[in-house]
Amino acid sequence: MKGIKLILIALAAVVTLTHFSSPATAAESGVHWLTYEQGLAKQQELKKPMLLFFHLSYCYRCKDMERKVYQDSKVINFINQNFIPVIVDMDKEKQTVKKFGVNYTPTNVFIAPDGTTVLLGKGAIAKSRFERMLEYVATEKYKTMKFDAYEKRQP
Repeated sequence: MKGIKLILIALAAVVTLTHFSSPATAAESGVHWLTYEQGLAKQQELKKPMLLFFHLSYCYRCKDMERKVYQDSKVINFINQNFIPVIVDMDKEKQTVKKFGVNYTPTNVFIAPDGTTVLLGKGAIAKSRFERMLEYVATEKYKTMKFDAYEKRQP
């Protein structure tokens, strides 16, 4: 009887350890944010578009967008698969802020693999609109039409 009890305890321990060591889902691990320098290096390597999220830690619009958009599992997966995500703290990274001329929080800047800015969104953007922005850049529609025209064609 003691042998069975020990086996059951050992089995329970293995199951518990396996559960807690399994990889986190996208929603749990979130967007894989990089610094601007890391993002530049990664973009050179992967030739993907870059998404820069300019924010301030005390900005209520930034927190609103983080909660309503950047924590959505569909958005997280799409960004992690199709973009080099970069987060820029405007208080700490003044050079990057100056380089892009950002003067409002939050601001999302989409950079093509060749380094050109293709789209910029200021303020807290609704999830549905942000998803259209992501698709527009990821599918390279910016090469053939303006975002306003693309957005009008969407259902």
